[in-house]
Amino acid sequence: MSLERYRIDRLSDEEIIGELKEVAKYYGLVKFTRHEFDKVAKKCKGTAVLSRFGSWEEALSKTGFELKKRSKKARHFILESELMVEMARVFETLGHRPSKTEWEALKPKFSYTTYKTRYKGWVNAWRHFFENFKGIDLESEECIESIGEIEQVPIQITTEEKRTIPLKLRLRVLQRDNFKCVYCGASPATDSNIQLHIDHIVPFSKGGKTEFANLQTLCQNCNWGKGDDET
Repeated sequence: MSLERYRIDRLSDEEIIGELKEVAKYYGLVKFTRHEFDKVAKKCKGTAVLSRFGSWEEALSKTGFELKKRSKKARHFILESELMVEMARVFETLGHRPSKTEWEALKPKFSYTTYKTRYKGWVNAWRHFFENFKGIDLESEECIESIGEIEQVPIQITTEEKRTIPLKLRLRVLQRDNFKCVYCGASPATDSNIQLHIDHIVPFSKGGKTEFANLQTLCQNCNWGKGDDET
């Protein structure tokens, strides 16, 4: 993968606007600065955008989105990827969609109110998570940093020989399976009582390794039923 950016003279207005739209989605359709654009944009820098459209406000208007104003009370802008990764950590800890009390008991990095305000409701926040977390790049710097604070075990050969599944690997499996049981399709997105487990397809006790291809997402009932079938 090349680290070089595209030359601005190779990009049409439509391509630059497309990049602005992608960054707007990344920031949850909240107004972002040129510096914040530069942190995540892949095709061009903010200076090139300014050169093309004259002002930052004009450039943002080209997206066609009604970008929300940032809260004046916020001390810093929280990236959506950071919010999603923290939700993933809490979800993986509990195995189900948390209540307000459960969320606060786990001492998360971001408050219940932060999510409720950002997504206009707690349930809406989790609906957004289940619909969009699969699009979060777990290899990005902010995700690696957030997950690294919790789980620093690399997904290498040493992991394959262990029964315990590292958080980052568990999240990759959940993303791949769209947070649904691969047997019955049950999902906490539609039923908050559903608990998801990460299961070894070939049991660890029978030589199955702890690797991406040998893991699957099962609800609690299917996982228990699978265990009965194997005995």
